[in-house]
Amino acid sequence: MMCFIQVFVFKQCKKLFAAGLLLLVFVSAYPAAGIITAAPLKVHQDTCSPLSTLPCNSLSVTLPFSLSFDAPVNASIADREGMGTGFTTVNNYSGVRLAADGPPSNTLVPGYEPSKIFLNGGKLQLTASKGIDYLTNNNQLNILGVKLATVKKLQAEVDVVNPYNGTQAQQAGLWYGLNDKMFIKLTISGNKVELRKETNDISSTVSGSTNQDQRITGVINGLNTKTVRLRIVIDSAQNTAEGFYSVDGGATYTSTGAGYGSPLNIAGMGITGSSAYAGVYGTYRNGTSAVTYSFDDFSIQSVAAPVSQLVNINFQPANTTIPAGYLADTGLPFDAARKYGWLDATTGQPVSLQANMRARSGTGDARQLTLVQMQATTNGQLPGKWEYALNNGIYRVTVSAGDNGYYDSNNQINVEGLPAIADQIPSAADKYRLAAAVVQVNDGKLTIDANGGVNTKMNYITIAPATPVSDAVGPKVSARLAGTLKSAGVYDDQVQVYITASDDGGSGLAAVQYSINNSAYTDYKLPFTITAAGNYTLNVKAVDGNNNQSVINTYNFAVAAQPTNGAYMVLKNMDNFPSNDRLVFSLIQTPWRRTSPDTTPYNANHDRVRLRVNNKGTGKLIISGLNLSNAPAWKIVSVNSDTLAKMPVSLNTGTYADVTIRFIAKDAATRLKVFTDTLTITSNDSIAPAKKVILSGIWQKAGESTNEPYAQQIISAFGFNTTVGYGHDDGNIDGSTRVPGSSEVNAAYFVKADLSKPVTIYQMAAYHGCCSAVESIRYHKKGSSSVFNVFTHNNLDGQSVLPRLTGSGTNLAQGSFDPTGTFGLKVGSSWSDRTQNYNGLIGIRFLKVYDGNGNIVPDAYFMNCDYLGTSFTNYDYQDNIYYIENIRPDSGSVHNSELASLPVTGINFAPTLTGNNASFNLTLKNLGNTYPDGSNDPAIQLKSAQIVGPNANEFSIGTFTASSLAIQATRAVAVKFNPATVGIKNAALLISYNNSRSPLRIPLYGIGNSTAATISVTKRIKGAADVNVTIGNNLYEADKNYRKGSIKIDKQTILSGVAGTDIDSLYQTYLSAAADLAETRYEIPVPNGNYFVRMHFVENYWPGAGQRVFAITLENAIVLSNFDIFNEVGYRAALVKDFNTSVNDGVLNIKFNPTANRVALAAVELFKANDTTPAMMAMTERPVNAERSLIVYPNPNTGSFFNLRLTSFLKNERVSVSVTNTWGRLIQTQILTTDGFGNATIPVTFNRVLDKGVYMINANSASGIKMYGKLLVQ
Repeated sequence: MMCFIQVFVFKQCKKLFAAGLLLLVFVSAYPAAGIITAAPLKVHQDTCSPLSTLPCNSLSVTLPFSLSFDAPVNASIADREGMGTGFTTVNNYSGVRLAADGPPSNTLVPGYEPSKIFLNGGKLQLTASKGIDYLTNNNQLNILGVKLATVKKLQAEVDVVNPYNGTQAQQAGLWYGLNDKMFIKLTISGNKVELRKETNDISSTVSGSTNQDQRITGVINGLNTKTVRLRIVIDSAQNTAEGFYSVDGGATYTSTGAGYGSPLNIAGMGITGSSAYAGVYGTYRNGTSAVTYSFDDFSIQSVAAPVSQLVNINFQPANTTIPAGYLADTGLPFDAARKYGWLDATTGQPVSLQANMRARSGTGDARQLTLVQMQATTNGQLPGKWEYALNNGIYRVTVSAGDNGYYDSNNQINVEGLPAIADQIPSAADKYRLAAAVVQVNDGKLTIDANGGVNTKMNYITIAPATPVSDAVGPKVSARLAGTLKSAGVYDDQVQVYITASDDGGSGLAAVQYSINNSAYTDYKLPFTITAAGNYTLNVKAVDGNNNQSVINTYNFAVAAQPTNGAYMVLKNMDNFPSNDRLVFSLIQTPWRRTSPDTTPYNANHDRVRLRVNNKGTGKLIISGLNLSNAPAWKIVSVNSDTLAKMPVSLNTGTYADVTIRFIAKDAATRLKVFTDTLTITSNDSIAPAKKVILSGIWQKAGESTNEPYAQQIISAFGFNTTVGYGHDDGNIDGSTRVPGSSEVNAAYFVKADLSKPVTIYQMAAYHGCCSAVESIRYHKKGSSSVFNVFTHNNLDGQSVLPRLTGSGTNLAQGSFDPTGTFGLKVGSSWSDRTQNYNGLIGIRFLKVYDGNGNIVPDAYFMNCDYLGTSFTNYDYQDNIYYIENIRPDSGSVHNSELASLPVTGINFAPTLTGNNASFNLTLKNLGNTYPDGSNDPAIQLKSAQIVGPNANEFSIGTFTASSLAIQATRAVAVKFNPATVGIKNAALLISYNNSRSPLRIPLYGIGNSTAATISVTKRIKGAADVNVTIGNNLYEADKNYRKGSIKIDKQTILSGVAGTDIDSLYQTYLSAAADLAETRYEIPVPNGNYFVRMHFVENYWPGAGQRVFAITLENAIVLSNFDIFNEVGYRAALVKDFNTSVNDGVLNIKFNPTANRVALAAVELFKANDTTPAMMAMTERPVNAERSLIVYPNPNTGSFFNLRLTSFLKNERVSVSVTNTWGRLIQTQILTTDGFGNATIPVTFNRVLDKGVYMINANSASGIKMYGKLLVQ
């Protein structure tokens, strides 16, 4: 306001400025006919000029405050008859008074014109003047109001009766503010309702929903014929203002901001910090004649929260048409000022779902042509839940779900935990579902989530107080059972239960419940799975908002018991690096970008990794748990498309589930922290029922500069023990020399180490300028400057581990190349040959790779890179870090030494009588060298020796102590063979040393004879041979006449040696199948009898575990399931398996059934025991009273294997042998067949070393014989 003229008036004005703001009602217009003669004006002696005819201490009112206009109010602003209106102030004006409004009636209160104010028939009538408070006009008259103390949240209301519908900006309504330059008004004009703010005479004149100073409705038909109740809500805590109107006496209200994304922001206006003024006004503005407005029931109150109204929200992308009467939710994070928005579905933190919004083409309800994908996780989308802030109370919520044209969902929408929509699978004939629910809000926020759904899509929602409705119709409820049926009503392994309910009566769903086997009813929240075998009765019911109950529906079904053996879990890190049991993440908490010299996009985090869980076994794999050791730092985002990661998950043979893990650590440190936690996968896996995966995460507060991880922190996060030798940078070295005490080596040029493999490079990290710069790694032939690009990383990943390839949103920066001859490497402007670099400095440091156990990894190096000769060169060598494998320096030391066994790589003992022993003197040698440049390969640290395998107890060595073996040095090891029984023998000597290829595996073979029986070879058969062949001085038959089923003659793609054998040619070709998962068989004619069968295997193709898995069946008995060659001995290493069997039909039948890829069989040998006892003893039968026994030996042992001997079972019968721990958890199962005397001896080898403890060995025969023993693992 402006203060002027007399000194005493100025002093009064200063008081008003100190007091604060005004809330006023105003009108301007001349009456339609005649001139009103005002009664004598009552002016108090100490008039509070220019705001009031009352004393200044009479302006303030206490809340709640109300005026009904039924009778005059003493000590208030008077009307034309001198009757008090109840108001205490009249706003002054600072602009030029319009001539049409005449001169002031009272120069001390110039904005007051009593002749145009009239209390009449219980209404306040204001004859509008022409002046208006709008921009710089500032000449509004008769803004009647009261002075208010500040409150947290204020609500003012008034009725406007039959408001004039004009086209010349004629208007009337509520006013709140300081003066005519700083105010908010809620106006009725031209049958529209508008909320507008003005700040220092500035208010936007932009049309449409982008106007930040206005919230306006469309034309409301018939508004001029109704009593319109206006409500303005001022929230000083949130700095927001909202306008509402009601045409049904206040039963329901509609917001003027329904077509806008947020309430009116009043921050910075200064109208909420102290006292203010509020009231009513009117003007005929651009009209040619005055208009009279009638007001009734004015009130002001302080409220804890806005009174609940009808709220309509449509979910849609920004810049799409907003349905009439709706607010647009465009995916913005929850905001207290706006009162609604999105939160992360797991953490509950505000999050943007703008990327999740969709608009579809087509016809129909416009509200259903837009949607939000509540559970999407791809392409920058995040799963979220939605909240709306309101008073606690009971609400009726209506929600729509569906999609016009895409039917890839199972929609579930939960309102305060109640599944209003559940198990809605859309189709072309049934695209949408609309449902109502009655819910209680207790925390001040209505919460909507999609838990239990799959790719749930929500269209719109309405929220209203749960007023009584007429509804005597009960709701409907049903259940759907999902699973694999073995027979009618019987489900294989498990069944998933979905329950859905609806209410057609109008009151809305209030509860959905179920009962299993007549137990107490439970609220249904999410689909659930029943896995326990048994018979079940499921009852479901629903209740609506009027307490009508549905008919109880009953479902009867059963879950069949499942065999627990045969599952084989194989994990695959879909990042491909560093390993399948270690996942590496990075996260910058505060999104990072550069703003100088140019503004870049924000960085991308590598905060999600996908772990594929495969079932490569013969039985069903059931995953029962995914357990995080540090849940606040990690999140299971999804299992396949299930964002709830519901357990259990059942996987048939050959299938998989993708588990997505997200790194979500927050506020972990002031700069950086490296997390090392675990994910434990519990399942019925026959080898590792509790399998652990390491989760390693690098958390940063911010990006670039000293916020980045150091090179050592990066390498350690990947689980390696390589030593960088410095912290942030290389100190005073500045790239001039190798770092002392580090794992660094001098190297400039390289050659391939293994000619059968390419050179492979993984970019581990990129920590340089972000986020527009990229970097490439290239190679070149020695002596040439022409470079060949291997790959380039994505520009958004310049502050990340495992950056992606440029142009790809998913594929990581990894690649291979196959050089011939000597080559060098180049990253940026840095060459591996430092003589080519700026000032001859080291731009790429090559470091030896040491694994997590401190063992050297042969032929692998870290490339730690820095940019040279720039203003930002800092010699930290972590701008780009690569892991490169299958290379060796072209000269000098190869930085690892091979351990060899001499004179053979596998020991074949001569046949030996039981009770006797044979010896073999083995020599271990370090094959490392000294080179012309003076460099040396390293010494080998021998750690331990152990004999393992099915007949380990029949082989031995003397005491073995740890020692160092210098290059070219040797160590003697005496190996003894002492057979205890007749048969072929098979074990392996494992020498552990400081190399990732450790242990050195030396196969041990022998034959045990006795005075009563000797072992002889019946057949030797070469796999994949069409002609007979002599290998290792032994003649092998061609398998051409024996092989059946799917057949492929296979061989090494590039010829190389095979570890663990001295006859490489036996393993370099092998029998495979023509197609994946195809059965391959041998049918070998032999005389009936008992045989020892030896099979030779090798993995010549696959570089990892789980890629070739198969089962072996002998004479219709499975003798080995889930056989994974690589998992046992690695790549291109010989592996022998021995079995016993009996042939009764003149043909030995062998079957190979893959569960991953195909069989790989190098050879088969058949042995037979020849009885040398007198003929009269040959038919001796087992005595009837022979003692039945089960013997486990050696016992106790270290837990890698045991031998099992059964005696006096029925002859030639199948026996199932299972190993369980003391908790009853199955470890392994194996099938054997007894011989013609009911006896059997088999080796049982574990694919992992068992934990210390007691294990139960159970033998169950087909005839019902059951025996058990115990194995103690120490």
